[in-house]
Amino acid sequence: MEYSRRGYLRQSSITAIMGFAGVSLLSKRSAGEGDELPSILEDRVPTLLDRYDVPGAAIAVVTDGEVSWTGAYGDADRDTNRPMKPDTLCRPQSITKSLTAWGAMTLIEREQISLDTSIRECIPDAKLPDSDAWDEVTVRRLLSHTAGLPEGIYTNYAPGASIPSLEEAVRGNAGAAPARPEDPPGTTFQYSNPGYVLLELLIEEVTGQPYPAYMQTAVFEPLGMDTSTFDLDEALQSGLATSHERSGEVVEPYREAALAHGMLFATVEDIATFVAAGMPTVDGREPGRDVLTSERVAELHSEEVETTGFYGYASDGYGLGHLVETLPDGYRAVSHGGQGTGTWAWYHSVPETGDGIVILTNSERSLRLIAAILTEWTDSRGLGSVSLARTYSRVVTTGRVVAGGLGIVGLGLAWRLGRDSHSGRRTFAPLADHSRLKRGIAASVAVVSLVVWWMVAYPIADLFLPNLADWVGGSLSLFAVLLFLMAVFPKITEE
Repeated sequence: MEYSRRGYLRQSSITAIMGFAGVSLLSKRSAGEGDELPSILEDRVPTLLDRYDVPGAAIAVVTDGEVSWTGAYGDADRDTNRPMKPDTLCRPQSITKSLTAWGAMTLIEREQISLDTSIRECIPDAKLPDSDAWDEVTVRRLLSHTAGLPEGIYTNYAPGASIPSLEEAVRGNAGAAPARPEDPPGTTFQYSNPGYVLLELLIEEVTGQPYPAYMQTAVFEPLGMDTSTFDLDEALQSGLATSHERSGEVVEPYREAALAHGMLFATVEDIATFVAAGMPTVDGREPGRDVLTSERVAELHSEEVETTGFYGYASDGYGLGHLVETLPDGYRAVSHGGQGTGTWAWYHSVPETGDGIVILTNSERSLRLIAAILTEWTDSRGLGSVSLARTYSRVVTTGRVVAGGLGIVGLGLAWRLGRDSHSGRRTFAPLADHSRLKRGIAASVAVVSLVVWWMVAYPIADLFLPNLADWVGGSLSLFAVLLFLMAVFPKITEE
């Protein structure tokens, strides 16, 4: 699948139109729409936290290209009853990639590199893993996950532990595979953490500064992201929210050998400030807020490649560090999520209307909560539903039908088994000749279904569908156990 830049022309046209008409569009939408959202969230979010067993969430709303409201619910730390607050530092995880894209784009703005500069032009071969494809690995392809690099999950290191260098991470000595192409660059979408680690190394090589220092001066400070940091010790001193696994177990503080793919610590207001910077405002400020030009922001928000897998369910495509989609009402939406050990985070924005929302949580069980909040946001703003929320609606409906269907069939089998056993028409005879092959297949299906669900499928399903995964698992278990019992308690046949 060749990637496309077709979204760039459309987005550039939108930018030009906004230059003349954006203020009136934003003013019209802000007059009376959306004012009820804070009260809706005040009512709904505590219920959602309890329903999905999520300790805490911090939320920020953007209206007319400005941060208009922040709120926080639940606990930043359950053990100490420390409440989540709007100024609590959280882990935005892969939302960091959107910010890294801005950092890389500042180098393009200053004509130090271009989007089509190959990685080999910026990073010495001695610092790169062996590959014949480096000339085809460009900044554009790294930003859009089309460089053919692996997904890559990096090792978590405790505070104070010895940690590999950035170059060692690139070479594959920090948990993830080496940051080199496994597929031909420029042909497919493959979400890649190592790709953004290469961008981190590129930024350091081009600027001569550590990545955190450059991001601080080039992006965070100009945008007013006053609390954002890549320093774990600083984050802990500032009261970093405690992360929680899917099981509810506390995740001890950790860092990784690389940063640009997902190791930012920030408040919800800081992330909302960043999201707002990608939109025009009523008072005439353009997207980019003097960090980037509006044309560069349009490039970031333009589709480069169609997304696949989970990302295809949450978007239409990937731009440069941003997921993009066209809503049912025709507006272009921009988003990114972040999931790591112990947390989920998400932002969504509609630059044409000046609307946005940021949701930071401290639990791996949060995605269904995020989808519900996104629905409240789009409904209150009169926007079309976003892909993630639509996908969740379909999946939840399907899951309920499956759980209900398996439960009904299971109850039917239980009734038949009980009736026949009570009347003496069934007895325990697993090796009986009667329908032995058919019963053996049924028993095998029952056992395999239970093993596959609970050992393989359930951990994934519970991550995305807390509670519903338990209902599906319970119904499947009922069905499988009764199917197995029907197989080993065959009907008695007359000779």
